[in-house]
Amino acid sequence: MCKKILLLFIVLCFQTSQCISREYNYEAYGLNLNFLNLKLNIKDGKIYSIIHSKGLAGHFFSFENIIQTTYDKNNLEYYFNLKKKNKEKIYQFKVKNGDIDLSNINLNKGKNYKSIKKIDLRNVLDPLTAVSEILYSNKIDAKCNFKNRIYDGDDVYEIFLTPKEKNKSKIKFNKKEYKIIFVCRLNYKAISGHKLKREKKLNSRYLDIYFSKFKNNVLPTYFEAKSKIIPVKMYLSTVLNP
Repeated sequence: MCKKILLLFIVLCFQTSQCISREYNYEAYGLNLNFLNLKLNIKDGKIYSIIHSKGLAGHFFSFENIIQTTYDKNNLEYYFNLKKKNKEKIYQFKVKNGDIDLSNINLNKGKNYKSIKKIDLRNVLDPLTAVSEILYSNKIDAKCNFKNRIYDGDDVYEIFLTPKEKNKSKIKFNKKEYKIIFVCRLNYKAISGHKLKREKKLNSRYLDIYFSKFKNNVLPTYFEAKSKIIPVKMYLSTVLNP
């Protein structure tokens, strides 16, 4: 599963009055096989996610992905680590007083890539903060009104929501049942840092997000997306409070 799909799957609770210090666990399936588990955890000043392969599928394409954002009033640090087979990818950057520290950022990767301009990095959010604002701010509704620019330490892109017709009234998973109240489609638009030949493919990606009412909060309880080979479905498994 590629990095961009993993990032689109990152959903977590940000520091809001409705949603503080919780852990969310999700299970992803392809062809009815649980191949991926995702854990999201919130603490004061720290948000992190751990994604790892699972079961028989994990035997053939084992990976572990750790993503973390730490922050205080004026500073933020973002860290991304993906271990897959015998390879490891690390992306990281710092934000000071609202501006990204450019000292260790490669703006020009080569002729086959779209160069990142400094203006592309203005008013960007890191992936964890951006998606938390979309999915866990408790402000989302059926209008699906959200758009923001993201920098993940490698690429710059825009994610935005559009309303989608509700084709399921409820989702059942592990003896749980979630009533679906509305559905949004998360869309992707490449801006810079990506391979030029992949732009059309990147822009065709999407993630359908199904929302439910959960203890007075609107939360994503089910996801659908298309990977390279098969449809992927992800279910909310547990919500843990400290």
